[in-house]
Amino acid sequence: MVKYLLFFSLLGATVTFSGQVKSEIFLDSGLVDIPTGEVLKHGIFGVGVYAPFQNTTHFKRDPVAFRVNFGMFDRIELGGSHILPQDNDASRSFLGHVKARLLNESGKLPNVAIGIDNLGDNVIQQWNTYHANSAYLVISKTFNLPRIHLISGHIGIGNHRFAYEDRPIGIFAGVSKVFDPTFVRGDIALSLEFDGEGVNTGARYTAHGGLQLALGVETLNKVDDIRYFVSISWSNAQLMEQIDAAKRLARQAGKIASRSKSTSTKEEE
Repeated sequence: MVKYLLFFSLLGATVTFSGQVKSEIFLDSGLVDIPTGEVLKHGIFGVGVYAPFQNTTHFKRDPVAFRVNFGMFDRIELGGSHILPQDNDASRSFLGHVKARLLNESGKLPNVAIGIDNLGDNVIQQWNTYHANSAYLVISKTFNLPRIHLISGHIGIGNHRFAYEDRPIGIFAGVSKVFDPTFVRGDIALSLEFDGEGVNTGARYTAHGGLQLALGVETLNKVDDIRYFVSISWSNAQLMEQIDAAKRLARQAGKIASRSKSTSTKEEE
């Protein structure tokens, strides 16, 4: 565990590019700022809030965002964000997000998804954080590697927020790994990504009750421009897993009781 933490920390600290995070942060089915090929399962939803931090000069210019997203039919994920930027009309601060999974990971086949981020208008603020109507295609695959074990890779192409400067299209990529340490109740996910302009790193803790706490760092060329992100959210995914597990146990108990009753009846006869 310590080796993996050091690996992600050193890699994130030594690779620096200039750029800005440009969309929703820490979505349930994504990394820090890039989407993945996964979607939320049917009936699963997440709600949360995130805030960026920097130096006192720029702090008030960065928006706080409230978001909600949910899954349908194990194929579609819909979401919405309410942005609260500085000096911006509140009526123009709602953005939509949609993603559809085209291919489900199975064997050698990866997850493949397409989507559009920031359906609506650009939220005008200094950092140009939200690029409207950004379409993308993303592929995700989980690998079982020696010593590292399960690790997921993600790569995609997209326009607008995923493109560098004025280029029509850009490439984004990332890696992520989930740990289930014994010293906490829940799991910890670490990620490293290139969002089309810059490199971001993040860590997300998910408790068994569904509460999620996440920290992200956007590293720019200048130390003074390092940007931090904090996210607090809740998802019903863990609750639904517990309910499903309880149902399975109940069915197994029912089968055992039925067999026991049948055996007892035969012995009496």
